[in-house]
Amino acid sequence: MDPREQERYETLKQMYESKSVSECFASLHLKLEGDVETLRTEVKVLRDNVENLESHAKLMEDSIKDVHNTLLPDIEEKISTEEKERLKLEYWGRKWNLVISGVRGSPLTEMPKATDVYVRSFFEKNLEITKERIEKMLFQAVHRLPGKESDKEKRKIIVRFNSLIDRDDVLAAGMKLKRGSGYSVVPDVPPSVAKQRFNLLNEIFRRALPSSEQRNVHLVYIKDIRLLC
Repeated sequence: MDPREQERYETLKQMYESKSVSECFASLHLKLEGDVETLRTEVKVLRDNVENLESHAKLMEDSIKDVHNTLLPDIEEKISTEEKERLKLEYWGRKWNLVISGVRGSPLTEMPKATDVYVRSFFEKNLEITKERIEKMLFQAVHRLPGKESDKEKRKIIVRFNSLIDRDDVLAAGMKLKRGSGYSVVPDVPPSVAKQRFNLLNEIFRRALPSSEQRNVHLVYIKDIRLLC
């Protein structure tokens, strides 16, 4: 039995044993009135607590709305702006680079000096740039890019030029490579830009070009992202 019920039972028992029936009912009435008043007080306290909680919840909801309506848009705009600036810097930093595909060598044991020789030979034999011009070209860096196991002999090469003029001339010569030559020369762009370019050009390829012309489009690959050039 609940302790409170037990106490009430004992009280009634004592009242019944020591008083008359009328006195018992009078005492019981007073006892019940006291219990009811106690319950009313407890209910009022609970209601006050609920009202306080609801008021606090309303204040929190208003605060969250203020954050969502004022601070959050500013933060999202700042993140977007920072992302654009970061992309611009990354794009600018790659501006002097070209990625060359199809040049054979020994990527697993090849040193940068050997890669440099392969690249200059490719410029002369395949891009038909004069030897005198090639000898004057200065590279900041030349090295093979990581590739698949199947690309052991023809892993892509990234070349960073000292001169944008040299870089643009090599790119222009690379664009003249015949379809199916097995070689390609493309700009080095951030992966996110390459993906966007792929999606855009793929949409153009799908919608704008007749099926008879789609066969004439030359597909090249850069960093495992397929591009249309």
